[in-house]
Amino acid sequence: MGVFRQRRPGQFRTLIILVVAVGALLIALIGMATREASNEYEDVQGGQEMRQIFGGVRQLDDRLGSDDAPVQMQVFLDAQSATYRDQFLETIPALVNGPVRGGSLKLLYRNRSLTRNATELSFYGIEAAQEQGYGWQFAYLMFMNQDLAKKQGLDEDFLTHLAETIENMDIDQWKQDFEEGNQPDSAMNADLQAQDQLAINLKIRDKPAVVVNGPGGTVTVQDAPDLAEIQAAISEVQ
Repeated sequence: MGVFRQRRPGQFRTLIILVVAVGALLIALIGMATREASNEYEDVQGGQEMRQIFGGVRQLDDRLGSDDAPVQMQVFLDAQSATYRDQFLETIPALVNGPVRGGSLKLLYRNRSLTRNATELSFYGIEAAQEQGYGWQFAYLMFMNQDLAKKQGLDEDFLTHLAETIENMDIDQWKQDFEEGNQPDSAMNADLQAQDQLAINLKIRDKPAVVVNGPGGTVTVQDAPDLAEIQAAISEVQ
């Protein structure tokens, strides 16, 4: 006849704790396997400011502003250049919230690498966003998050997180346009090469520059112009 051994209270508590712990672990593992990827990249900076600056302003491809604006300004920028981050942030938002939003100025974005390469990875991200009318927003986020790009690594995953910060952007479409565009024989690559050639033809130096066209003629302002210099060029061609 077997001997029945009564379990001590401490043994029951230990058993219960083990069962609860195993159950919690299983729930966590199931959650990790089934949870959808988040659209938030908690370290991305400038999302709210981006919406305030560009919200409600007409965009089509590379253009920002009204079709009927009397003055047009081509802006040659390298969104991966940390050296000229402040120049972008001190000029473009002020122009957008001033003459662009007021209807007297439209901006045309031109990707201009300040390195020996005609194209850079972020350029394809900007171009893919332009396909949906969000190119200027993407460029703004790229300038705002250059430190994060250095920390995380500037790759497709990082650029995707920037794209996810833009509300109403079709991320799947952006990814498709980015991946197809980042091919040697793509139309996007040809467009980027053409932008580089345009800068060469206009003798744009290896710093941000603007080319302003209006009823009064054309003015080119080189070497990372500040807001006052750009405003003076706009006034000259009006």
